[in-house]
Amino acid sequence: MPTKIPSNLKALTNNNSNQRFTMNDTSLMRSQFLNKLLDPRRDIDDECGYPKEISAQQYRYLYDREGIAERVVSMMPTECWSQDPEIRENDDADVTEFEDAFLVLQKEMNIFHFLGRADEMSGIGSYGILLLGLNDGKSLEEPVDGISETGEKVGNAQHELLYLRVFDESLVDVSLFEEDESNPRFGQPLLYDITFADPRSEESTATKKQDGTNRTVHWTRCIHLADNRKSSEIFGVPRMRPVYNRLYDLRKLLGGSAEMFWKGAFPGLSFEVNPDLGDVELDATALRAEFDNYSNGLQRYLALAGVQAKSLAPQVANPDAHINAQIKAIAITLGVPWRIFVGSEQAQLASSQDKQTWNNRVSHRQSKYVVPMLIRPFLDRLMTYGILPEVEEYFVDFPDLASPTDEDIAIIAGSQIESISKYVQAGVDALLPPKEFFTIVMGFDPEQADAIIEAANEQMDEMEIDEDDLDLEHEMDEQSESESGSEENLDKYVYESKEKAMEEAEEYGLSGVHAHPFSDGRKGWMAGKSMKEFQSWLNNKGK
Repeated sequence: MPTKIPSNLKALTNNNSNQRFTMNDTSLMRSQFLNKLLDPRRDIDDECGYPKEISAQQYRYLYDREGIAERVVSMMPTECWSQDPEIRENDDADVTEFEDAFLVLQKEMNIFHFLGRADEMSGIGSYGILLLGLNDGKSLEEPVDGISETGEKVGNAQHELLYLRVFDESLVDVSLFEEDESNPRFGQPLLYDITFADPRSEESTATKKQDGTNRTVHWTRCIHLADNRKSSEIFGVPRMRPVYNRLYDLRKLLGGSAEMFWKGAFPGLSFEVNPDLGDVELDATALRAEFDNYSNGLQRYLALAGVQAKSLAPQVANPDAHINAQIKAIAITLGVPWRIFVGSEQAQLASSQDKQTWNNRVSHRQSKYVVPMLIRPFLDRLMTYGILPEVEEYFVDFPDLASPTDEDIAIIAGSQIESISKYVQAGVDALLPPKEFFTIVMGFDPEQADAIIEAANEQMDEMEIDEDDLDLEHEMDEQSESESGSEENLDKYVYESKEKAMEEAEEYGLSGVHAHPFSDGRKGWMAGKSMKEFQSWLNNKGK
């Protein structure tokens, strides 16, 4: 059953489209005025061959045919989706019903893949859509049950997600907009005309739009995406628009340099008649045939009579400087460090400041656009349709791009070890106590500093047993046996638990504990800060 369009909207079906054309005409008039105002004798766009208006099909053609244009469009989405975000309901370790349902859906439908594709494709033109295929038994032009005209959830619909499809502006037209000013969706699309083109076709997108299968689709079955929004919430600025002229120049430079080499690699020949021969009539037909055999065949000689063949000097110039100038202009316009824009090999040479600036830009886009304008609308729609369990709150977190790499961690650790080594060797602990060194100089927090100092003290206690201590133990054992006449040894004063040894030290009135092995070699702890302190206590305990 087709969607019933209110009578007050039928006459306004293409109103917004007409407004867009009017805005484009106004912009064109202003552009022409400014060009003449700056230099009335010249029109730079005309002289350089730049188009006055750029259609969605032109953007798509450049995206399909020019690698640098594709880089302009895909660079930010590729970086933003380089790692999948984490979808969680809360911070509990236990997986909730919502989290489990999303994990299953991600595994079955590859959700993040389609969201990343939609993010990229929507930037070719001024918008794009992500089509949700549902098993509700209705045609695509009918609204989905469970959602109102204002976009709010109604009832308790239970649908199943069958498929996802991504379309850029070259394959989509907004055929009807919401004109009710009291509706929260005022000005947003109501119906789309989508061209389901045959992906095996090698024809241009413009031809596909005419010959493909066109379907009318209701807005409740689509997620509308528009990046770089300025004055409109529906139409964003295409990612190629600010650099379109530079991309156009690059086409000329790259194509011209190839053509220059193609012609310059075989510079050609000039045929000159010997002036001493007087008026000699040339056989132009025979000369042309001889030259064709030489240039187009395997013949490597020229049979000439009365004519001398001279090679023309080739005129081939290196286009690198001109091409790099255009690429740098594109990178500056997009706000991307040049080394990062041109690829991974150069990106490895980018400075740490460039990387930090770039990571900040990527993180900003993730938090300000990808999460609130793409992921959340998609997940909210799935909850509205009962595809995911409805929850009051959930969180979307991308991995921290500022976290150090393994190489960074190794460099930092090496620097820290070197600093600590110099601190110990200098013996300045009286002037700068260890805790202050770790917190002020090394930048650790107080808890980390206390843990390091405590671990160091324990290690020093374990290393305190030396040959002198062993001699003292032997003497004490002999003394104890001679006095008691029994097999008594030190094991009864050794404890496996450090805490138990500390309790005994407190009871004995000793100041601490030290590491001491059992007679069978097991690790243990004994009261007293050192063996000498314990021996002194043992010698005096009977007095």
